[in-house]
Amino acid sequence: MKVAITGGTGFLGKNVVSLLKEKEIDIKVLSRNVEIKDFCYKTNYSKEDLISSLKDVTAVIHLAASRGSQGEIKEFHNNEVLTQNLYDACVELNIKNIVYASTISVYSSAEELPWKEKNIPRPNSMYGISKVVCEQIGNLYSEKKGLKVKNLRLAHLYGFNEKNNYMINKFFRQAYNKQELVLDSKSEAKREFIYVKDAANAVYKALMTYEYTGTLNIGTQDQLTNIEVAKNINEVFNNNGNLTITNPNKIENIQSSYMDSSEAEKKIGFIPTYKFNEALKDIYNLMEELENVPIFY
Repeated sequence: MKVAITGGTGFLGKNVVSLLKEKEIDIKVLSRNVEIKDFCYKTNYSKEDLISSLKDVTAVIHLAASRGSQGEIKEFHNNEVLTQNLYDACVELNIKNIVYASTISVYSSAEELPWKEKNIPRPNSMYGISKVVCEQIGNLYSEKKGLKVKNLRLAHLYGFNEKNNYMINKFFRQAYNKQELVLDSKSEAKREFIYVKDAANAVYKALMTYEYTGTLNIGTQDQLTNIEVAKNINEVFNNNGNLTITNPNKIENIQSSYMDSSEAEKKIGFIPTYKFNEALKDIYNLMEELENVPIFY
């Protein structure tokens, strides 16, 4: 088996690449952002370029996507065009085994928690809408053109050294540097998180389940409020008590988001390995190997 990975230089992509190399699977990483070296190949993601790049592969893991600023759908159109180009190239080359990384953000209805795959997607962001469209492209190509696309709806992803300033990643760096963690409001909404190493393993499990076609929730049942996230990080990072809530009477502007992921175990044999605090210990140990841990990126 030789596997092409789009977006293989991104956060999830790097972890998928690491796992597949550990499994001794031959890989080819496709990205707009790298020069051709080792197993990395630069592409513009046109259909013609993809046909040329994929001639020697037998399966594809599709992780490439733009998150945009969440405001305008036009920022995400390239994701949909890229996905169709990729699947057209796969049809041309008779590559059927495809894993696509979707997101918990395709859901939003609080009345339907925990969300199941049978729930109708109701995204409340342009990013979520774009992911649903890409899922549907995969479903169409599976039904009409014989591909075997597996759409994986990943819970909120976290892990080591993701270079952005989202709350959880900033908290890792602040707690590591023994700084105060600050929340703006009281915390009641529970969100489901998945460690990036578990997400990579789910991608691998789906890849190895060739005959499966369809959509699966990929989560861990780690459902935490922002306060619980902060307190757990402080505990594992030896930063206990260093937490402030600036407006304890303010209602937070997020809603609960968690899924029923039982189908993933039945269909592809995926069982998460890391509970939240176990993942935090792994992240802390990896951070110990860094020369410098900046607070902001």
